[in-house]
Amino acid sequence: MPKLEELYLANNNLVALNGYEGLPALKRLHLRRNKIEKIEDEIPELPALEYLNLRSNKIPNMENLVKLLQYPALSDLNVINCPVELSYSSMNVFVGEMLIKNPKMTRFCKVDITDAHKLEAVFLAKFQFGKAEEERKKLEEEERLKAEAEANEG
Repeated sequence: MPKLEELYLANNNLVALNGYEGLPALKRLHLRRNKIEKIEDEIPELPALEYLNLRSNKIPNMENLVKLLQYPALSDLNVINCPVELSYSSMNVFVGEMLIKNPKMTRFCKVDITDAHKLEAVFLAKFQFGKAEEERKKLEEEERLKAEAEANEG
């Protein structure tokens, strides 16, 4: 079906995001209320895919979600009521986290992305970088002290 642009497969007990090969024109894929738990590293090639609805599936974490960013045209993604969404303290933090991973997203979990969301993502990324740097420096200092102590013992 090389000309198919929209496919609605909600409520079908699907467990994987596969079997959609040979759909180069597919723009919208609705997989709401299925049982998809994991996004494989190898996903079907869907170069025109702009919208993907995985609402009420079982996507566990951001690592799985990021694999979907292989779709070059993907700009609207919905994972409301998946464990990944429920693990964030707020929708704003979740949106910010997604924008850090994919700044081209225009809509995420039914939220239209605004400049304010993009700005929040920049501050979130800066905050996360600062925390990671603190942790790195702390570990570096611990290693230095350990090496010093070992040198003094010998």
